[in-house]
Amino acid sequence: MENQRATLTNIVIVVTAATLGFLTQQGGLRASSLGLTLPLCALGTFGALASAKYGERWAVHSGLAKRLRHELGARHPGLRLHDLIADNHAEHRTKFPRILKLKIWILWVVLHAAIGVSGLLLSLWILVHL
Repeated sequence: MENQRATLTNIVIVVTAATLGFLTQQGGLRASSLGLTLPLCALGTFGALASAKYGERWAVHSGLAKRLRHELGARHPGLRLHDLIADNHAEHRTKFPRILKLKIWILWVVLHAAIGVSGLLLSLWILVHL
């Protein structure tokens, strides 16, 4: 899923960069530019929704992995999985106390949403200045 999200984000960024570059080369925003700015809004919205969905799917798989580790630890207590996991979490919290609770999928949603909002704002700017 992370590879799919990365591929989607790369495509969105390339299309966004090309669109903004083309708009810049035009020398100004015109009514005909709506043919670029409106799809940019849709592309950013799609990317944000897809990133949110990838985050949801990650949560499903992460939750399942946690349950499987718990079951494995219960069936084989000699492995001390609970202690290993607890020690790992404690070490991780020590190394990254400030950013620990930030979910990476939220960053991807915000990035894509910003692209969608930029397309919307450019479209509104064009419509206001017709």
